[in-house]
Amino acid sequence: MTVLLGQGWQLKALVPWVVVVATAARAVYMWTNAYTLERRKEILVNMCDERARMLQGQFGVSVNHVHVLAILFSTFYYNKHPSAIDMVTFAEYTARTAFERPLLSGVASERVMNSERKRFEKQQGWTIRTMKREPSPEQDECAPVIFSQETFLH
Repeated sequence: MTVLLGQGWQLKALVPWVVVVATAARAVYMWTNAYTLERRKEILVNMCDERARMLQGQFGVSVNHVHVLAILFSTFYYNKHPSAIDMVTFAEYTARTAFERPLLSGVASERVMNSERKRFEKQQGWTIRTMKREPSPEQDECAPVIFSQETFLH
């Protein structure tokens, strides 16, 4: 009879013990999960901040190189007859410096009013075209690309 009482007591104690251990395990899991999620959020925020600083730096470098391209264009092409720079030289320069301005491509254009269009086309030796390489319709003004760099798709 004492054996049966002993087993009954152990069975009665086993159920609350399992409940307490399961509750404690769940509390530990919830705490570690919340801590891990918080750490991951902090890491993600730091990664985003670092990426933003890197892009800001790249943008600054790109803007500086756009200024250099603008100075190059205005010094050697604008209001120069004949031009002191040609398409090959411009393409070679922009290709060599493309790594320094990854966000932008080297393109130079000139504002052309409709009244100056014929003179401009005759001076350049080509017809102003659209992106689809069709002759551009007449407009009040346009900005045809005069110099551009070769671009590569990655």
